[in-house]
Amino acid sequence: MLEVWLPLLSLFALAAAWYHVLRLRERVTTHARQLCERHGLQLLDDSVALHRLHANWQNGALHVTREYRFETSRGGDDRQAASITVQGDRIVASGMPSLEPAATAPAAAAATPYLRPTLPRQDSASGNVVPFERGRRTLH
Repeated sequence: MLEVWLPLLSLFALAAAWYHVLRLRERVTTHARQLCERHGLQLLDDSVALHRLHANWQNGALHVTREYRFETSRGGDDRQAASITVQGDRIVASGMPSLEPAATAPAAAAATPYLRPTLPRQDSASGNVVPFERGRRTLH
């Protein structure tokens, strides 16, 4: 009798834990959307991802702490990481990007000009033709 019920109960416990984690992730995604609206940011990819999972003892009890990460953007041309920390079933912390304007990003891009190669301009009707040259074939 135990050979039948033990696997069924363990399968049921696994399914219940999986369902609980999915519902918790939905709550975190909703909270991330609300945070982004409150800070005037856009939630990119409309999802959160589990970044860290660990267990710790506090006040004589075992607590599971999960950290979810997601990406935000101000205007669609920059990506900034944000996070939400959940302990048990409670959201205990959230980390959003700074609210100061991203004035340092263009300065950093200008300091490294090799990141944006420029092609010589070709005279064509549409102005967007890039010439291709056939590579030389060598034996080495």
